[in-house]
Amino acid sequence: MPSLTPQERRRETTEAAVHDGLINGAMVLVPAMGGLMLAMKNQKFLQGTNWQSRTALVIMPALFTFAWTAETKMHSMMQNMANEQEHANMVVEHYHNNSNNKTITNKIGETDETERKLMDLYRQSVQESGVRIIQGDKLGVHHRIANFWQENPFKMLAIAAVPSVGLIFYGRSGAKHLQLSHKILQTRVIGQFAVISLMLGLMGFKEYMDRNGTFITQVEADRRVQRIEVARADFLARLEQAKRLQKEQDDILIHATAHKKNMVKNTTTTTNNNNNNNNNNNNSDKQQHHLLAQH
Repeated sequence: MPSLTPQERRRETTEAAVHDGLINGAMVLVPAMGGLMLAMKNQKFLQGTNWQSRTALVIMPALFTFAWTAETKMHSMMQNMANEQEHANMVVEHYHNNSNNKTITNKIGETDETERKLMDLYRQSVQESGVRIIQGDKLGVHHRIANFWQENPFKMLAIAAVPSVGLIFYGRSGAKHLQLSHKILQTRVIGQFAVISLMLGLMGFKEYMDRNGTFITQVEADRRVQRIEVARADFLARLEQAKRLQKEQDDILIHATAHKKNMVKNTTTTTNNNNNNNNNNNNSDKQQHHLLAQH
């Protein structure tokens, strides 16, 4: 099972982002090189450019595509990881706060039966989080295509629409009796119909995937269950720390209250003693005056 450490997740995210960026950059680099080769046949283009500008015309679109797609992929994966962590925290807090589940969320002395029930609850929460679990550690090609389709509907639209419009124009170019403007007009009309039809089909499949869930492997599902278990351990540790801090605050408050009571008691005792001493002194003075009056 893959590691859940931050370093491992960072490495996984970086590799996926670079891989996606390289693929998309290569897809842009190939037509850019083809376009440059065609432009090299034009004498005006050769006279108006040098080797630096020609290199830039090929390299810069690919570099821009690499940077943009890699950043987009990284942001998407980070958002997915944040959503998974939020789901794990919500599951833990839900089962902890639910009165029916409090008996199985104690952190100390849990039995094997309790652990099994918890794992079953975690697996059920993962299954109900909008995913479809495929047995094994790898997804099939059709599963990966469906996930890519769901995540990148506009890329799929561009992949399907651009060749379709190109084929339509290629088919119109064989009509010798049509002028170029008529060929372009027919290509636009037929291409517009084809693109709208493709868009409806693509968005319909995306809606189907959104309702039924993304495909993930059993290994990924187990890793999400493990992530929920780690989140639960962190949650219980935070609860224990909060209880310990609360106990320390209560002890400080008790000691402060006892100290205040002792101070008040000592002050009262001192005041009473002073009053008694004053009364005794007054009585002594009165007795002395009385004796002097008798003499």
